[in-house]
This record gives sequence, C-alpha cells and structure tokens, in this order.
Amino acid sequence: MSDPKDPYNGDPFDNPPGWTDPYADIPPLPPPSGFPPTDPQQPPSGQPPGSPLLTGLILGLLLVAISVAVFQLFGSDDNGTAVGTTTTTTTAGGDTTTTVPDTDTTTTSSTTIPSTDPYPAVDPPIPAEDLKMRTDGLGVMDNDIKDIVFGTEADVAIGRLVASFGEPVDTGWQTSTDQWGVCAGDLERILTFETFAAIVTKSGGQEVFNGYRNDINFGLIEEPPAAIETLSGLKIGDTVADLNSIYESQVVTFGSDPKLGSTYTVTSAASGTVLLWGPVQGQDDSDRIIGIYAPDVCAR
Repeated sequence: MSDPKDPYNGDPFDNPPGWTDPYADIPPLPPPSGFPPTDPQQPPSGQPPGSPLLTGLILGLLLVAISVAVFQLFGSDDNGTAVGTTTTTTTAGGDTTTTVPDTDTTTTSSTTIPSTDPYPAVDPPIPAEDLKMRTDGLGVMDNDIKDIVFGTEADVAIGRLVASFGEPVDTGWQTSTDQWGVCAGDLERILTFETFAAIVTKSGGQEVFNGYRNDINFGLIEEPPAAIETLSGLKIGDTVADLNSIYESQVVTFGSDPKLGSTYTVTSAASGTVLLWGPVQGQDDSDRIIGIYAPDVCAR
C-alpha cells in the first residue's frame, strides 16, 4: 500500500471542507513482543560536594603508611632484626646475657657473666707440703687424690683448696685486663688463699682451674700456702742462689716487667718452653724470689 498523499502538503488549515484523514481511526501499533516498554531515562543524580576534612584525613593516612614502609625497609636487616637494638636477658641462676648487634653484619656478639657462687669444700684437706707447683698445675703427693692439673673442673680443684686452706678472697667473675695472664677480654675469676692465687677461667662453657701465682705480696708468708714448693723444690722467699742451684740443668734468665719490676724465667733446656717465672728482688745471689708463677694462661 502506498502512503496517502496530502494534496495540501500536510497543512490541516489548507485542507478543503469535508476532507478527512483516512488513517485517523487506526490505533497505534503495540510494541514488539519480548521487549517491555522502557521507562523514560532520568538524568543522573548529582554528586555531593567533596569534604576538605575527609580529603586531608585520607592523605594523612597515606603518608603514615608510606613512612612505616620506608622505616621497615631501611631500619631492619635482612633477617628482620631491628638495627641498633641492644637486648639484655637475665636467666635462672643469675646469669646475665647482653646482646649487642654488629652494625656491619647480621651476626651479634654476646658476653655471658656466670653467677658467682662459692665453691664448697671437697675433703680431704691436703697439707701444703703435699702440694707441688708444676708447669701443668698442682701435683698431689697422695696416691688417693688426683693431681689438680689445669683444666680440672673448678668445683673440684678449688673445693680441695678450700678444704685445705679455708675460704679464699674471691674477685668473682670479671673481664681480664691481662693482669693475671689471662687473655685480655676473656672472663677470669681469681681466688686467693693467703699467698696462693688460683686462676679460674671458662672453657667450652665449663669453669676450670687454669693457672696459679704464689706471691709474697698476696698474703702472709707465715701461712701454709706460702710453703707450697715447685716439683723441684723452689718456694717463695728462697734466694737467687737457690734458684740457680735448683734449676742448673735448665735455662734461667732475668728481665723486667712494666708492672712487676725485675723478673726471672726458667725455660726448658730441651724444648725452650717456659716452665715457671715470677718477680724477684734482683739478680744477686742474696736477692729473694718474690713470686712463683705458672706459664700465663694466654701463652698456653
């Protein structure tokens, strides 16, 4: 069917009287099936104006998060341990451990100060004349008692000396300054029985008897410890003439020490190792032996 033609170009005011639109009574076609009628599109609702306070709060939280991330990145090592942190831990028994981080590596160094409990006496008492100073410790002239050599557990070695001479003067554990022949920086404990000083150190976590010094300056010469002799028969208070006579088969030399003054040293003629040494009044035959020392702990 062709579209009707309006002879008056669709202007109703130009149509002649009696003309009617032949399509006026036809109802409009329904929408295609399967597609519901659409609602008229509404304009989008307007957004509320932004809050300056809320915006500032968000920016502040972002800055805090960035700061924390930067601190964690530069303020810790690869193992997640904070740099510059020193930790002190006290354990049962009174031991105190201080851990100081190494700023150049990821490892830490620590120093443990053992508790200073007194060593109880270990019977039987040993007479001074049955104790002999040797290069490797104390010999015991009793077949029923073991020699007290260096490396003997301190509770046994010092316990026997306590039973023999009474309670000592105890320095407690301290860091060595090389005064007693222990390597500087190592731990030492000095227990003095009148003239006789026993040196205790830590070895593999064990407290051990590791040196001695018998010296007129430490205590009373009249007390029993002053009578302890070397295995060859030298004791403090003897003369240089006695020293040279007793050790005529070894090498005896004289020198000086910044702290002790004049000293003597007895070395093995066969091996050249130090057997004993100590302070002396001088080199004349009548000069007295002030002290008899075992080889220094740090030199062994």
